[in-house]
Amino acid sequence: MASPLEPSPIASTNGQATWTTAGATDTGPALSALEVVNPPSAAEAAAASADATSSPPDAEPEGPEITIEGWGTLKPSHPLIKFHKRLPAIVEASRHRLIWGVTLNPTTPTFSTMLILQKWLRSVAGDLDAAAAALESTLTWRREFGLDGAKPIWEETFEGFDGLGYVTHLSSGEVVTWNLYGSIKNLGETFGDLDKFMRWRIGLMERAMSHLDLAHTTKGIPDVGAGPDPHRLLQVHVYTGVSFLRLDSRVKTASKKAIEVMAAHYPETLARKFFVGVPVLMSWVFAAVRVFVNAETARKFVVVSYEETVASEMGDKGVPKRFGGSAGELDELDRKAQAEADKLATKVPEPPHEA
Repeated sequence: MASPLEPSPIASTNGQATWTTAGATDTGPALSALEVVNPPSAAEAAAASADATSSPPDAEPEGPEITIEGWGTLKPSHPLIKFHKRLPAIVEASRHRLIWGVTLNPTTPTFSTMLILQKWLRSVAGDLDAAAAALESTLTWRREFGLDGAKPIWEETFEGFDGLGYVTHLSSGEVVTWNLYGSIKNLGETFGDLDKFMRWRIGLMERAMSHLDLAHTTKGIPDVGAGPDPHRLLQVHVYTGVSFLRLDSRVKTASKKAIEVMAAHYPETLARKFFVGVPVLMSWVFAAVRVFVNAETARKFVVVSYEETVASEMGDKGVPKRFGGSAGELDELDRKAQAEADKLATKVPEPPHEA
């Protein structure tokens, strides 16, 4: 979850405040495959020596290009191919290869495997070492946390969390998670047990990610700087009725932990996040957690003062009437979205792959 504390907005119009970050950009620097440089001939080398200039070292041939069904043809020097070559070591070290319904294939660069690798590459602007370390950390965490078992985490029983989280679909097909923190009746019951709260919060996120159906999609993710990732979520956090002046220490602890986990293990999963029912005059509280989010994440935050204006930001169809749309109640929309996701889950799953 995101805390009632997030980076403060710096602009406000018509009862709304939006975050912007100076110098923030949608993506990192563009990456392209390395070109093969032909080694200089003997005559060229001699001429270069005579001119007292140094020749660049001979470049080794790249080898054949690699074709990935549904993805295209990539050179061996492409960051994704290099990342995939590290996958066997990552899987061995983490002792885990399941994530968001995808079985990572360390031997063959399958489409769904490349989707996951691309998300991690994009999250660090193409830094291969950082991406590999982060993916290994996430796979290890998923194994230790007990994710990807026979029973989905969101099917566990979470007493005290009824009516706090929903997953719905917009008419555009976008997946939305709704967190209604104003509906919390007992802070101790919801936030008192940190482990239970984290399993509920991660369960909601995992359920939303399952609706993206990454194991079966045929829509790829562009390279860094080449366009947006189409496989991300919208998040709506509703604080109507929450007292910002009496922030419980348990709320702060749970919020900090959730922010850290989401930042570390759910990269490139957020398209936009709306904070609803936050008085503009009290937006200063969001500055308290600025340290936990980067400029790219803060750019996606939008603060909306009134519930009925959410539809103007997200679109009418698929947004509940409570939030200015024309759709039904959240629980009804959640059931409909889950039924659609369950149908996707009946597709033939990816076969398991030996590491």
